[in-house]
Amino acid sequence: MRKTIGAALFFGSWVIYGIMIFVAAGNEWTAAEKVGIGAMLYGISWVTFVTGSALLGPELIEKIKLTIKPKK
Repeated sequence: MRKTIGAALFFGSWVIYGIMIFVAAGNEWTAAEKVGIGAMLYGISWVTFVTGSALLGPELIEKIKLTIKPKK
């Protein structure tokens, strides 16, 4: 259950960027509202990313490290 929620939060954090593009392209909001909503979504994205990473555990961190710097 913990890993399922972690994966949903981890990958869901990337979906928020699509919402940010929708907000930026919308005509319903003023520029100040767009900046405020965008900043809030950006913060939410990072919180969900970090929370999802923590719930997925150290195995995910090790896989990411190996992907970035493979052992020779």
